[in-house]
Parts: sequence; structure tokens; C-alpha cells
Amino acid sequence: MGYLRISKIILPLDIKSLSMMERICSILIYTVPPLLLAILTCINLNNYFSIVMWILYCILFSPWFYYLLKYERLEKKYKIMSDIRFGNTYEFLSKLMVFSVPGIIITIITITYFLNQLNLGIIISSAFIVPSYALYFRNDVFNDESCIEGEEIIFGYIPTWYGLLSLAVGIYGYFNAFKLSSLTMTMTLGLITLIFQILFVVPDKFNRILSFEVRRKKGCILLLISLITLFFIISMIFSSHGVNFNNIDLSFESIIMKVITWSIAIILAILFARKIKDMNQK
Repeated sequence: MGYLRISKIILPLDIKSLSMMERICSILIYTVPPLLLAILTCINLNNYFSIVMWILYCILFSPWFYYLLKYERLEKKYKIMSDIRFGNTYEFLSKLMVFSVPGIIITIITITYFLNQLNLGIIISSAFIVPSYALYFRNDVFNDESCIEGEEIIFGYIPTWYGLLSLAVGIYGYFNAFKLSSLTMTMTLGLITLIFQILFVVPDKFNRILSFEVRRKKGCILLLISLITLFFIISMIFSSHGVNFNNIDLSFESIIMKVITWSIAIILAILFARKIKDMNQK
């Protein structure tokens, strides 16, 4: 029994079964050894970078430590475990992701500062704003109720998919916008990136206008693939003309080719959407 108890402390997955002292021991197991290693490294290298990294490590994992210590309180405030699937509810997943963001931003900015890339750190950090606000405030969308259709349990609006993709699009878009030589192009691509970040966290709006059910897995994948494809096409167009704004070809032939390309892409997307709809109806 002693070995089983120790394993539960080392891997605190069943938090309810642990006493407060055991939870504190679990936190100390993951913080004290790295601290001792950081102190030894600091003494040997004669600098404080290892101590800073340990502090960042604690800040980064502080939401998990808080989760261990305040599990009962969080369970009363939020419904942690889902009644319709294995794991956490979508509501709690959203909050858990958002609570991790401040530590991630502090870590990114601190590390990029030491690497003399603070501007890059700020750009990456800005990509967290839209998904964080959306996941925190849109409880009416990212919840387990979105997984219920009549008596059937469906995929729903899973916050990890929409939130992380919105974040990835933001990092990619803002980083590429920062590299452009023209201020006009930079601001335009930055605005487009912001719009697409918002589009990724409003799946309920798409569900009202699209012919297929976005809450189902096939519909969700179709929507996300369509948004990702469209965003990367636009960002590549900007990147290819990013050296000089005057390099953009606005000739009649170029415009016609772009219209044809986009028309084909839209037609293929519509056909793909109809195929997915037919598959869902079967």
C-alpha cells in the first residue's frame, strides 16, 4: 500500500484521494529537485540564469499547483469532470487553458529578452489574446451542452481544437507580418490574422450559416481545414509580395488568374462541404 500511495503522490491524477499534505509533497517533488539543480548550476557558472529558469518553471506550472491545492474549491465553482465523456468538461478545459496563459507569456517574454529577441516575444505573446478572451468569456459556446443533440452525444465545440488553432494562426500570421518590409503590408496582414483568429473561436456563428453541422466531428474538421487553407493562401500571397508593396502585380492578366484560382478553390470547398453533408445524412 505504501508504494501505491507514493506512486499516487508522484503522479497525482486522482487528486480527491490525496490529503492536503500529500498534495504539498507532490508539489515539492516537482519543485525542490529542480531548485537544487538550479542552485548548483548557478554556483558553477557564476550567473543567475538557472535560477531565473527555475522561477519561470514554477510560474509556468503554477496553475497545476493551484489545481492540486484548491481542487475541491474549483470543483464547486466549475464542473471539472464531464458526465457525458471521459475527462474534463469543455468549460473547465477552457478555463484551465486560459489560466496557463499568463505564465506562458511571462516565460516567452523573459526567454526572448535573454536571447535579445524581445520584439519576437511580444509578437508571439500577442497571439494569445484572442483565444484567451474567447475561451474565458464564451461559456455559452465552449461547454458540454454543445455536445448534446436530442438524445445523441456529438463532438461539440471542443475548446482545445479551436483555441489552439486560433493561437497557431496568430503566431504564424503576426510573425510573418513583422517580417514584411512595408508598413502597409504589415498592418494589413496583421489585421487579416486578427480576423482569422476571431473566426476560429466563433464556430457557433458558422453553424448558423453553413449547410452542415459544425458540432459534429466531420463538420468541425471541414470548417477548420477550410479556414486554415484560406488563411495560409492569403498569408503566402502577402509573403510573396512582402519585399516591396510596389511589386504586387495588378495587371488584368494577374487579376484574372487570381479570380480563376480563388473561384476554383471556392467551388472545391463547396463540393467538399456537400460531400461531408451527404456523409452525415447517411
